[in-house]
Amino acid sequence: MATAISAIPLRGGYATEHEYQLIGLVGGNTNTITLTATDEDGNTETTQWTYDAPEIQNQDEYIQLEVTEGTSTQELSDGLYTILGNDQDMDEGVDEDATYRYIYIYDNDGVCRSEIPLISYRGHRMLFEDGIMYYSASAKDYVGMDATGRIVEIYDLGDYRLHHDYIFGTQGNTLLLGTEYEDDTEQDRVLSLDMETGEVTQIIDLRELFADYLATLDYPEDDALDWMHLNTLSLVDDDSLILSARETSTIMRVDNIYDNPTVAWTISSDIFWDGTGYEDLLLEQVGEFSLQAGQHCVEVVKDDSLEDGQCYLYMYNNNFTKCSSRDYDYTQDENYYGTYHNVEEDDAESYVYVYLVDENEGTFELANSIAVAYSAYVSATQLMDNGNILADSGFSFTAAEYDSNGELIQTLNGSGDQWWYRVFRYDYSGFWFK
Repeated sequence: MATAISAIPLRGGYATEHEYQLIGLVGGNTNTITLTATDEDGNTETTQWTYDAPEIQNQDEYIQLEVTEGTSTQELSDGLYTILGNDQDMDEGVDEDATYRYIYIYDNDGVCRSEIPLISYRGHRMLFEDGIMYYSASAKDYVGMDATGRIVEIYDLGDYRLHHDYIFGTQGNTLLLGTEYEDDTEQDRVLSLDMETGEVTQIIDLRELFADYLATLDYPEDDALDWMHLNTLSLVDDDSLILSARETSTIMRVDNIYDNPTVAWTISSDIFWDGTGYEDLLLEQVGEFSLQAGQHCVEVVKDDSLEDGQCYLYMYNNNFTKCSSRDYDYTQDENYYGTYHNVEEDDAESYVYVYLVDENEGTFELANSIAVAYSAYVSATQLMDNGNILADSGFSFTAAEYDSNGELIQTLNGSGDQWWYRVFRYDYSGFWFK
């Protein structure tokens, strides 16, 4: 198989000795590599050879995925599909000691161009700064890798295990969702990792912010109580965050995150929260639509068309109504309709939802909705620089890109026993490519 290769020079300017890292070899195939050298006078010299690349892990399942075309003529966004998977047999649960997990990277034709090994657990997203790519290598190890594939930073999260998400903060730190080991609740805290010292501190504890609601719940005998299940972080400004809580189908804004966290507002069902003491936090719904249910990957987006106090929230609305920590019947909640209550249902649909939030009026409304393949849990959305929207339906093993009008451009299709946790597109600019 012939393939195009990109190279990163390890020294700048003109020289007579060169070292390169070659990116994009196709595992288990014969790759034709062409290098063209250009001198200071513009003269070129081409060298070509073949290389038999070693197979990737799970070669048969992952080396080539199916691509199907949509009806939109809009070009795809720049970048490579990056599959951050639940690389495990889900029937066996999360095995912290497993050593076979990888992040897989694909081109637009569905060909695997790279695999990045993990210690265990999974990656959640890739962050880039000063030529370093940061990601989670396990539930307790957050690492930085340079363009040559060398791990140059390793952060041990100590008493905490990471889950679901991390983003750069505004104080030389990274914000992570975490759980304290051996605690009786889980997935309900936000951590701050100092990138210079490696110190990890807890800055938001939902047990304090929603203490009265937590007091109404029963704790399981053998496991920690998963009563909020935070799955997304997104900065509103330097000192405010949007958090997504899957277990309660709630989106919340938390202010003063570093000093004195307070909940500014929530988006959720007024019936669900009735009688809890947190009703006054709810924004008012404008228009008729079924609320988000079990949402993932909520992203704050602002543009010049919005007034101060307004923003868009892009999200994957799983459309899956289930609350394991509380006996709540969503079928009796009039805020939801057309939702699903089982993990696997025929002809079910999830959605990309876009809310317009107006904090001045205390309201939110549905600005856009795109029906996508159903995924009860694992999922992601991503607003691309060109206005396209990428939607990962992890249960269905699909990553579909839509134009700004919601028309399908292309779908990456996979299969297997292991869900796709998240799929994002990154252009790896300033890391592997110019």
